[in-house]
Amino acid sequence: MTAPRSLLLVGTGLVGGSFALAAKAAGLFDRVVGMDRARDALAEALARGVIDEAAERPPDDCHAACVAVPVAAIADRVRDVAQAVPLVFDVGSVKQTVVDALRPVPPHFVPCHPIAGGTRGGPAAARADLFRGRSVVLTPTDATNAQAVALVRGWWEAAGARVVVEDAATHDERFAVFSHLPHLLAFAFVELAARGGDLADVGGGFRDFTRIAGADADVWTDILRANANAVQRHLDALIDALEGFSAAMRADGEALRARIAAAGDIRRALDGHQP
Repeated sequence: MTAPRSLLLVGTGLVGGSFALAAKAAGLFDRVVGMDRARDALAEALARGVIDEAAERPPDDCHAACVAVPVAAIADRVRDVAQAVPLVFDVGSVKQTVVDALRPVPPHFVPCHPIAGGTRGGPAAARADLFRGRSVVLTPTDATNAQAVALVRGWWEAAGARVVVEDAATHDERFAVFSHLPHLLAFAFVELAARGGDLADVGGGFRDFTRIAGADADVWTDILRANANAVQRHLDALIDALEGFSAAMRADGEALRARIAAAGDIRRALDGHQP
């Protein structure tokens, strides 16, 4: 495979748009062609220089395609472009359902998940440094072309990311804990808190804990539905943990303190590993 110079961006929101900007800044592509069913987003991406031109169908001269659409639409969009483009990758937060929906998986499709984002979406939020110092998980299948994996890995590294490779099922199980369940909890907690009335006087702790509840509703509906089984398993485990904290709160102050202290040590250690 030769280094591609023309990228097709399918979905011009925050993550896809940021990859386009990062890739152009790194000199990976000379031209980015955008496709998006949201006409306003496509026009904004063009006006902001996220893409260089807009298209309604995959052009014949694009060397690679980045599929950056909600999880439920990824498989269909990959099929749409796989016949016209020699290398395709996505940026979805759930991998196994995408792989299963595509079987047989095209050998030139590389499933990816960049661990980066924000509560603001759309082309206006895209930025070239979004992936700098962040992780990107690649989940190739047994059928995935090794040269395609190497090339996509190099693009993410050129964008400043650290690349991890693992299987799709392991990815989904891990991110059910690291990302999907925390979002579900934030949504549920805001809903609960709002029942108590005016939230104008909430403190910093509430705002920190619930920041991710401002995430895109369509995107997170797709993610939670696609990874529902794994999220449910960890939700059940969390309920058990909360019951343990509840019992300690009523019975043994020292046991409660020990659990809080242990959690605090783990969280502070995590801060020490952040980029």
